[in-house]
Amino acid sequence: MKPHSSLNRYQKLVLLFMVLLSSQPIFAQRNFSLYQLNTTAQSHYLNPAFKPNSKVYLSLPLGMQSFGASHSGFTVNHLIHSRSQDDSLELKPAIAIDKMAKLNFVNLDLQNEIFGFGFRTKKSYFSFGVVHRSQINFLYSRDLFRFAFEGNGQSFLGERASLGLGFNLNSYLEYGIGFNHKFGQKLTVGGRLKMLSGIANVHTRKSELGIFTDETTFDLTIDGALEVNSSNMAPFFDSTSSNFNPSKYAFNFDNRGFGLDLGAMYEMTEKISFSASVVDLGFINWKTNTRNFASNDFNYTFQGVNLNDFLKDSSDVFENLNDTLKDVFQQTENTNAYRTSLYTRFYIGGSYKLTEKLILSGLWYNEILHGKYRPGLTVAANFKAKEWFSATVNYTAFGRSFSNLGAGFSLRGGPIQFFLMSDNLLGFLVPQGSKNIHLTTGLSLLFGKPDKKTRTSERVNG
Repeated sequence: MKPHSSLNRYQKLVLLFMVLLSSQPIFAQRNFSLYQLNTTAQSHYLNPAFKPNSKVYLSLPLGMQSFGASHSGFTVNHLIHSRSQDDSLELKPAIAIDKMAKLNFVNLDLQNEIFGFGFRTKKSYFSFGVVHRSQINFLYSRDLFRFAFEGNGQSFLGERASLGLGFNLNSYLEYGIGFNHKFGQKLTVGGRLKMLSGIANVHTRKSELGIFTDETTFDLTIDGALEVNSSNMAPFFDSTSSNFNPSKYAFNFDNRGFGLDLGAMYEMTEKISFSASVVDLGFINWKTNTRNFASNDFNYTFQGVNLNDFLKDSSDVFENLNDTLKDVFQQTENTNAYRTSLYTRFYIGGSYKLTEKLILSGLWYNEILHGKYRPGLTVAANFKAKEWFSATVNYTAFGRSFSNLGAGFSLRGGPIQFFLMSDNLLGFLVPQGSKNIHLTTGLSLLFGKPDKKTRTSERVNG
């Protein structure tokens, strides 16, 4: 184990990057607590079968502000340790690497409700909303960091190290029209149709880089391919585009897309109910200011440099090597339109009414991110005092993290409903030991109350 002082410059840069990853986890918003507080007006974004305890709901720009971040790899406490003999800090990258999965995710998700409106008509509920969504995720392999600290002469001798990286950014506005209806006394079915206007995008379509060290000759073979799409990211590629403003594309639908949310609730008995939803089915077609980069499928073996040739004319050796690399690592660029899918998520929940005010519930979360299935499981105790106060305390296992204690409440005074919640309070209290951080808050205006018959039939669900 190398102490910090003995690391070379390259390893220090990698260590700095690792610290940034663990201390500033970058987007994954699941809003487990909001799903539990399903009478909060904005919970219908997670399941369009949910509806608030009011006849009319109105949300202004402060309606909902939500931030979520997660890192599936390691925490600061895995990387930095305190020395018992003198209380100084010691870096132990091997422990952090041991905590990583084969492929790791750093995710960030921001959601800003710009406008929302909804109203009831007996057994039906209509809604309309405009929401700004921003999502970022960074993918990296465990092999990349192991290679950085061990080199190619230990674990990777005779083995291929996967050095693949991926970066994805998706920013767009969604305009959604929702509707749900209660059939009979038990089943409510809802849906939301969304028109999307893309603002900016980066999409790593392919990243398959790797390096192999021959265990006999020590020849290095580099192979793989890389393909990246982008839209409205010109300032990052062209300094002459400094005045380019991608936000203007939020309202003209040049980057047009469509989305669909579906949900259902079923009241099996007075005490037991179930719910399920699938959200963000859809896509965006990116057409404005596109720049796409693709490398060929390369495979190059470096057998070293002939010492006699190097001593004779080193500049000629480097020139020949440079020409060879240019021939091997070829890149093509184009401005073609492309399509990306939304990050689809699935929720399956159940609740049991223990008393008039206390409901126990469970939630199974599912997502597929870049071909990788990521589940989550939440158990919660939910307290509801008529229409003016609701609260939840919950525990969630998600993203290779098992220390997520969440809580939240919804408070209504007159027409104003205020809510505040987090899926992991420890992310704020002990950030160095947490993989997830999340906060959702906002204000809504609620007018009128459902009639007595409607409130009685829905009381088991909130």
